[in-house]
Order: sequence, then structure tokens, then C-alpha cells
Amino acid sequence: MKNLKLSLLFLITSLFVFSCGQSNIKTNPSDLKQILAKFHDPSSNKILITAHRAMHTKYPENSLAAFQHSINSGVDIIETDIRTTKDGKLVLMHDGSVDRTTNGEGKLKNFTFAELEKLELEKESDDPNTYRVPLAEDALNLAHGKIMVDLDIKSVYIKNLVDLVHKTQTEKQVLFFDSDFAVLDSVLLLDSTLMLMPRAHSLEEVKEIIKRYHPLVIHIDPSFYTKEVVSTIKASGARIWINALGFADAKAMIGLVDTGYASLVEGGANIIQTDYPLILHKYLTERNLR
Repeated sequence: MKNLKLSLLFLITSLFVFSCGQSNIKTNPSDLKQILAKFHDPSSNKILITAHRAMHTKYPENSLAAFQHSINSGVDIIETDIRTTKDGKLVLMHDGSVDRTTNGEGKLKNFTFAELEKLELEKESDDPNTYRVPLAEDALNLAHGKIMVDLDIKSVYIKNLVDLVHKTQTEKQVLFFDSDFAVLDSVLLLDSTLMLMPRAHSLEEVKEIIKRYHPLVIHIDPSFYTKEVVSTIKASGARIWINALGFADAKAMIGLVDTGYASLVEGGANIIQTDYPLILHKYLTERNLR
């Protein structure tokens, strides 16, 4: 019991320090020109930061408010999830159902956008404002000319998504993310100039992706984050995307920032996706990696 109380006290103290630290971190707004210059220079030692589902520690995930907060906070890339409503509208939502992220229930694909608009996005803070599930078009218009966006393709007709990217004129700042080669091939058939981010699950798949797509960035996982994988990707002229989601972020959240992020940085990845962009930003800035 005594050990449990000490553990809880440590956690509460750590979270307090974390919250105070977050408020003291100063950043400049996102600058797309600078972001793209870094992104297209894989030899640079600068590490790009991706906000997972946009910056959702203050606002609901995948909301326009979280998008704007990411831009204001100097994030380089916003990761977001694309799905389709019953009436064919493209919206931002990670889950296939609305249960977790809204005050409604049911599968998203069974809602028209008008019905979806009536739902409120759930929030953890005492923010009195109401947030709604946004159209992907509104999110891309908000990001236009300001920040890169990683489109995690969940459930969507590829042509509709490519058409939307053209409509919002975000072709030069958007990444199409998937592990399904058929999906990625469909994107390129519609527009061969669009940027893909294939996801690999092994060194062999990394090599296949390089041969097939020659992409500007490849998503890998910590499970095969080896020197050979890193050197293979960098030799191809691509950037390496890895997630801090899970243990790395959890350690950083309770104040063990170096323990959480050092191995990711030292391994050679140069794009890191996180749930805590401000903490990672401070860590990288202190090491002259921003």
C-alpha cells in the first residue's frame, strides 16, 4: 500500500510538472516554406515533428481547433484520418464509429454529414466551446500554405480524396499514407506527382517500397528500427518516419523525456510522430535538432 501511494504521488507530481512545462514552452507558428525545405533535404540533421491526430491534448482530436493549435505551436506535420459519410462527404475521424470521440453512437458510415454535424466532439478540458466533426475540405483549407498534412486513408474512394487535394490546392504539402500498395498505386494513377508515405513492416518491405515508389519518406516501426533499415532508407534519399506513440510518449509525459525520446533520435529517424509535440519540440530544440 505504501509503495502504491508513493507511485501515485510520483505520477501526480510528474503530471503537474508536465503541465507547467507545457505552458512555458514557446514556439513560432508553422512556416510551410521552411518545413518543405527541411522535408525535401533528407541529409539535414533537423527532425520534423508530427502531431498525431493534430494537437489533441488541449482540443478534441482531428478537430479544426486542434489543427489551428498545431499551426500556432510550430508543428511541421499534422497527421489526420479520413473517412466517408453516408452521403459521400469526406470527414476527419480515426474510428469507424462515433462512440469514442463524440456524444453519439453508431458507425460513421451510417451518418449523413448533416446528422454528424449535430454531434459534439468529446473534450477532456473545461473548455466551454462546442466542437464538431469537420469536413476534410475545411481542414485542408485551414492548413493550406501553413503546414504539411499526413492523410491516413481509412475509408474513402481514392479519386474523391485526390480530387479534394486538387480542389484545396494542397498537393505540395500533403502526404498519402497507407500500407496497402493497391491504395498507393491508385493515388499515383490519378496523379503521379502526389507524395506517398508507404508503411513498411520489415527490411524486405523497405527495399520493395524503395524499388517500387522511390518515396520521399517511409514509415517504419520500432520493432525493426535497425542500423541496416535506417542506412537503406537514407541511401535512397528518403526521410524516416517513426512513432513516439505509446511507451516513448508515456515516459516523456511523466518527465522522463530523455528516456522516452533519446533512442528514437539517436537511431536516425528524422520525422517523429507524437501525442506531445511541445515536449518533443523543446527536447529537440535544446539539442539543436530543430
